Amino acid sequence: MDDTRDAADPKRREILRWSMGLSAGLLLAPLAGCDSGGGDDPLDATADTLPEAPRIVARNGLIDLTLEAAYASNPMQFAAVGQAVYPGVAQARDTALRNYNGALLAPTLQLNAGDTLRVLLLNHLPANDGQASSLSYLNYQNSTNLHFHGLHVDPGIIRPGVYGDYVVDTPDAGVAPGGSRLHEIRLPENHSNGIYWYHPHLHGSTTTQVVNGMFGAIQVHTPRNDFDLPDGVRDRIMFVHRLNLSAGGRSDTLYDYIGNANSAFMLNGVYQPTLVMRPGEIQNWHFVNSDVFYPFNPVLDDHTLWQYARDGNVLARTFRPVNADTASQLDNRHWPGNVIYPGNRSSVLVQASQTPGTYYLRAAKAPSSTDPEIVARIVVEGAPVSAALPSPNRLPIYDGHLPITDAELAQHGGKTRALILAVLSKDSPLLPQPIPADEEWFIPDADGVSLANTVFSTGNVGVRLAPFQSALAATQTIALNAVEEWTLYNLNGYPHPFHIHVNDCYVVKVNGEDIEPYWADTIPLAPNGTPDQPTSITFRSRFTDFTGKFVWHCHALDHEDMGMMELVEVRA
Repeated sequence: MDDTRDAADPKRREILRWSMGLSAGLLLAPLAGCDSGGGDDPLDATADTLPEAPRIVARNGLIDLTLEAAYASNPMQFAAVGQAVYPGVAQARDTALRNYNGALLAPTLQLNAGDTLRVLLLNHLPANDGQASSLSYLNYQNSTNLHFHGLHVDPGIIRPGVYGDYVVDTPDAGVAPGGSRLHEIRLPENHSNGIYWYHPHLHGSTTTQVVNGMFGAIQVHTPRNDFDLPDGVRDRIMFVHRLNLSAGGRSDTLYDYIGNANSAFMLNGVYQPTLVMRPGEIQNWHFVNSDVFYPFNPVLDDHTLWQYARDGNVLARTFRPVNADTASQLDNRHWPGNVIYPGNRSSVLVQASQTPGTYYLRAAKAPSSTDPEIVARIVVEGAPVSAALPSPNRLPIYDGHLPITDAELAQHGGKTRALILAVLSKDSPLLPQPIPADEEWFIPDADGVSLANTVFSTGNVGVRLAPFQSALAATQTIALNAVEEWTLYNLNGYPHPFHIHVNDCYVVKVNGEDIEPYWADTIPLAPNGTPDQPTSITFRSRFTDFTGKFVWHCHALDHEDMGMMELVEVRA
């Protein structure tokens, strides 16, 4: 195939365990500013300015962590969107934003399959403002909870007072200011490796808290040496995120988010950082789109990024090229192409050019994106490195991620579902009319924000749609160990990124057309749908191992906060 690569094996092979320092139970120091080789004179070396989070490594199969949610002040650079120049124009702003443990970057948690993660969440945010909105459920902007995005773990209450990946809170029943919650999740022994992340997930307040910076990475390794990389490959996690700030450096409520200006993309909280590589050097990059709305379409000048995993799920023993030629391949067969939508992660290998110089990492145009912009500067300098990309044939195959065939689907009930995601006017005939007067379906005109009179809805095909906060909202009830096929219909131009908790999705069709299937936990729906001609995505899923209630939702988090979410209940 023209979009795969079977690279030669490295000349010298050393197993690189993805968990650096497996024997340690340490807080590993951040790596910002590490010298990647530099020039012949160290004084002439370019500084690497991409900050990296401290890494906490499981010791004796356990990470035991306290996360404190609180406001913190950090000076940050705020740059307007769409600047395809370097350096872009940015202004320093003092900010007052919610985060974890007072730091710009929350810690990266490094676990092996089979390990346990114990997190005590402390809410030290100020009291809620009960007058933030006319809608009562939007008045808990400082209550919170915690979601472990993409992990296949128990979604319920493990034992009294101890929660798994539990997010089925009503807004007034999350972790209130001054409160706490203990989470404990155990990864199955056969959990796949890859990049996952944690962030708040309280309906009505998720946008505000994530846009402020309340998120961190989870990196799962396995003891099986699954992916064989050349010795010494540097591993870098990059959160791609836009600030959303008032002139005073704040974004306190959902209404603030709607009314404030968004910044250009930042990497790990920094505008246009510099990454340094030696000629020929291979690095392992993990992009996490933690933005609450905008997609990121990465292109590195004169380089190809070789994608090997999507949402922590390795591709089927192939590398996908990510470059200027593939950036606009968005037809059904390629959708969503290289584009990383909110909630998505993309793991890529990048090999620096043998030609020293300056190259730019860009955000290219994509459906519902802003104008192209330069996101980072890549400086290639120093002593050359002789290295070869590993073969994609060394990518692991996990039992839980084997293809879901027609036969398997039929043997496990063969149930199909058809669901709709839609942003609608309150007068739409797709909604029950009249809308129940005692329910909070939309922001009223009196609140004076641009989303007034708009309903963010979901539902099964053939029934009236409703938002999550309505008594009419659908619940998808599923039998444990069922294998099902879902088709999701999009009635809007925006490619709503569908995310389901606990169980991954095996995507098989786009707009009814068969594609090369892939696994993901966040699936941007094909764009440009209308009520008369909806677009669609079809996936299959195994609902294994865990019973209980969890959710699926649009990962454009303002859409989720306004109601584009449903309950899922798996029953034995």
